[in-house]
Amino acid sequence: MLYTQLFLLLCTLFFSHVSTKNSTQPLFIQCPNTTEIVEFKHNFCESRLQHYEGPELYNAYTSLFITTVPLFIGFPENEAFYNVAYALFFNGFASFYYHYYLSWIGKQADEISMIFANYFGIVGLLNLRYNNKKNLKLYHFVNLLYMYQCLIFNTVIQFDKWFPLAFGLYITPAIYLIRDIAILHNVEYKKYLVISTIGFLSWMISEIFCNEYTVYGHVVWHFLFPLGFYLILMKYDKIYTRVQKQRLSISVLNP
Repeated sequence: MLYTQLFLLLCTLFFSHVSTKNSTQPLFIQCPNTTEIVEFKHNFCESRLQHYEGPELYNAYTSLFITTVPLFIGFPENEAFYNVAYALFFNGFASFYYHYYLSWIGKQADEISMIFANYFGIVGLLNLRYNNKKNLKLYHFVNLLYMYQCLIFNTVIQFDKWFPLAFGLYITPAIYLIRDIAILHNVEYKKYLVISTIGFLSWMISEIFCNEYTVYGHVVWHFLFPLGFYLILMKYDKIYTRVQKQRLSISVLNP
């Protein structure tokens, strides 16, 4: 039911009949407990090269590739990993909307779905790595707490430029768990992580050294970053299925 509601919301945003001229106007928000008015206006490299005007057509249409990743590669069996697939599916539409209209609601739809994808990914990785319920409860609480802080952080307009750093910090424990599980189960993961890293670096280069050549770095990010991590997720989903069967058999033999 929740995902149906989210899907309907994203479809409403995606097919909204709002003109480009009106939708790319900056948003002014009054800060709580103060008379200060803060302008929200976020421009990636593509729109900076267009005199700070949207839409960002390259970035917008390549965002839809993110939606197709779980559709073509497949959906995992593990519930937490399945939620990652849902988040990516929604993120493609949300990212399209953000890059096309460069609006505050687009930012929230795009970045919150990214936060959810990482949250559920860590949930699945924790369940795969640890079997001690006491430790798991603590780790899940920390994961939930950081996710909650990210959501609050994302509502503060002055912190908009710091989202890549906050999200990068949140990705760190996921990478640690990926490596830890790979060592434990003797699984190849580095080549997939390299794919995602190339996507991330391409985006950073695009934003820091913005010109008519590096502008396509954000496009590369849309293709490679989700692809690499999703391939890891699908590989680990098979391990999770095998581990769960082993744990179940042990619990039956030792009730």
